[in-house]
Amino acid sequence: MAVSWRNWLANEGVKHLCLLIWLSMNVLLFWKTFLLYNQGPEYHYLHQMLGLGLCLSRASASVLNLNCSLILLPMCRILLAYLRGSQKVPSRRTRRLLDKSRTFHITCGVTICIFSGVHVAAHLVNALNFSVNYSEDFVELNAARYRNEDPRKLLFTTVPGLTGVCMVVVLFLMITASTYAIRVSNYDIFWYTHNLFFVFYMLLMLHVSGDDWKPYKLRRLYFIWVCRDIQSFHWFADLLCMLHNKFWQENRPDYVNIRLYLSQTDGIQKIIGEKYHALNSRLFIGRPRWKLLFDEIAKYNRGKTVGVFCCGPNSLSKTLHKLSNQNNSYGTRFEYNKESFS
Repeated sequence: MAVSWRNWLANEGVKHLCLLIWLSMNVLLFWKTFLLYNQGPEYHYLHQMLGLGLCLSRASASVLNLNCSLILLPMCRILLAYLRGSQKVPSRRTRRLLDKSRTFHITCGVTICIFSGVHVAAHLVNALNFSVNYSEDFVELNAARYRNEDPRKLLFTTVPGLTGVCMVVVLFLMITASTYAIRVSNYDIFWYTHNLFFVFYMLLMLHVSGDDWKPYKLRRLYFIWVCRDIQSFHWFADLLCMLHNKFWQENRPDYVNIRLYLSQTDGIQKIIGEKYHALNSRLFIGRPRWKLLFDEIAKYNRGKTVGVFCCGPNSLSKTLHKLSNQNNSYGTRFEYNKESFS
């Protein structure tokens, strides 16, 4: 016989609508988190180190957190009994939906199992990449203490690793004891292992609190200095080197972009002294090509507002002021400011 859509909607419509909303929340959460860790500037260095494993581990963690927060609600019998017997849920269709609570509980449970597998696999790759890609320039970001450290140490000697392993064991016991064969043959096994959910959630709280991924923003300072002779750089060179070293130690090497331009040269084309090596690599002969610099800065700061601060002769101020007022194809807005002494 043909299916009556009116009857189908009356019997199944609300259930499938709720399932669609739940599925959409999972997909949206996974995708947004994946993009954040894949493209977010605050996770640039971490992504360089871990690659796809970082994106998958964090995206799957978001889905796990959502479903772990939902899975207990369908089993709150006192709450369900209250909703069925009160006038809080006036619709008969919605009341009937409460009878599907066990199905939703199982759906969340299966989802937790699947994404736990993704999460564990991604973190195994992350542990290996932490070890292989260890860099002294990013000590605070790296979970490993030295290059080629045994990845198993990261799993069994850290709070996120150890709690994660314990959670996998607890989840495995709960899954296997939930099978139809065990529920029928020995319901007590199912009952007692399912009560391990309290242990699971305690471990989850420890796992989340210990899993601290540090974001590092790429808000960049462009410092462009033009001088006629090499000696003019010396009075400020020590401070620039100190700032450069400070940001490298803090794992923010891109925070300040230093470019020194020597408009005239008498044969000496570098700042004398080993400690100025970082500045010499940023020393250019000639004058800045301001239009290209503005385009480059606009490209890396799409849709943002960039402050321009000029301290120099009026001719330079007019050039920068004019470029600040020009349109660019990246939607970047330049706000011009000046402090002129000539």
